[in-house]
Amino acid sequence: MNRIIKHIAVVCCAASLTIYTTSCNKMLDVKPTDQVDGQEIFKSLATLNRAVLGVYAGWEPEFTLRIGSVMADECRIGLKNAGVNGSAQNLFRWAFAGGDAEIASPWTNAYQVINRANRILEGIDHVPVTNTTEEQQKQHLRGELLAIRAFEHFELYRNYSYSGVYQPDALAVPYVISSDTEQKPSRPASADFFRQLQSDLEVALALSGDNDDVTRMNTQAIYALQARVALYTGNWTAAADNATRAMGKMNLASREEFPAIWTDKSNAEVIFKLKRTNLSELRPGDIWKNPSIGIVYFAPSQKLLNRYDEDNDIRYSSYFYEDPALAADGQLLNVIRKYAGEDGAENRNDVKVFRVSEMYLIRAEANMHLGKLPEAAADLHTLCNARIQGYEAPAWADARQLQDAILAERFRELPFEGHRYYDLKRLGLPIQRDEADLQAGDTQTDLLPSALYYYLPIPQSEVLSNPNIKPNNKGW
Repeated sequence: MNRIIKHIAVVCCAASLTIYTTSCNKMLDVKPTDQVDGQEIFKSLATLNRAVLGVYAGWEPEFTLRIGSVMADECRIGLKNAGVNGSAQNLFRWAFAGGDAEIASPWTNAYQVINRANRILEGIDHVPVTNTTEEQQKQHLRGELLAIRAFEHFELYRNYSYSGVYQPDALAVPYVISSDTEQKPSRPASADFFRQLQSDLEVALALSGDNDDVTRMNTQAIYALQARVALYTGNWTAAADNATRAMGKMNLASREEFPAIWTDKSNAEVIFKLKRTNLSELRPGDIWKNPSIGIVYFAPSQKLLNRYDEDNDIRYSSYFYEDPALAADGQLLNVIRKYAGEDGAENRNDVKVFRVSEMYLIRAEANMHLGKLPEAAADLHTLCNARIQGYEAPAWADARQLQDAILAERFRELPFEGHRYYDLKRLGLPIQRDEADLQAGDTQTDLLPSALYYYLPIPQSEVLSNPNIKPNNKGW
């Protein structure tokens, strides 16, 4: 059994309070070996805030972004993505195992973040305050931690739930609300899992305040998470209502503003994002390219590229570009521009977690299920009109055509943001790649919901160390 060394930053920026933890066999086990005195963290609001910032700093959704794209039909595997210079090859080829890093990393990181949040939550009442304003600030931080805890549990559910399509009695993942590292939790039914998650979000929402900082889990971000959760669980009224609340007074980015979102020059339509700096261990662009050795791990799929009007859709030039130098080097011509960074900071961009456009798409899908087809179509038209110059609104004959159009628009709007695989999974749809997106020697284009590799397994090290985590997912 492998010994996994995890470095957990409890605070960031000017703070130097760092916890280093070691886990042996059990990924939920976080045992401190060089932990600062907990009283230091809870000495003041300032140290508490830095501790909360440390939770944000250790939050790495990049692992889920990789699964959401590489498992699905958004990308092609790079021609030099092989051997010791490769990345996520087995994930792309649907030939992974429970011990692979790509399978274990989302589990490990999420429960690390949850443990950090739980530790702070358990001590937060000891933070001294002298007036009602400081007490309110402390409660806002409590709300942020609860929202982060709920978000990370939902990411775990999206990756490791027993059923893709929501079923109340299907197994979810452990919902951990204690920092006790000796517990060996079992898998609750999905209905019980979401009751706890919604409880966290309701308390978080009650504690949240007016905060327009898009790098914190503020009120709008909590509404956005509630909308996304409701979409996955089929609570259509809640999905539509919370999507509307999440948008608030925010608008979609204009065609002029949109490209600047992806270079971090604009926060237009960004509801919540995670900052990335030179100190970040993982940058989102690292998923697609290794700039130090010049290897593209994954390029955009031809299937995806073909879905755009490249002359009139602002997303095409914002999401992709062509690099003749790569083609001359025997690699693919097309490159993923999202999260490409800039000279001197390649691959480094902030991770956009919630955007207004996703809320339009959630509300459209929810209204479609509620039988409000004109409202659903109107949201879809609004989004497309903002992205495509000269957009002409089609007419959809029925709910089925509208559902297909919404899914197609999610494909165009949200690639490489951690949605595609999970969209197909929650709808019980097969993953279908074009033959043009296969490498030489590969033949499998489709992955059906009945197939073993359609579902991710619980990581092997957790299965070996925690007898209560069984059963594993279908076929594993």
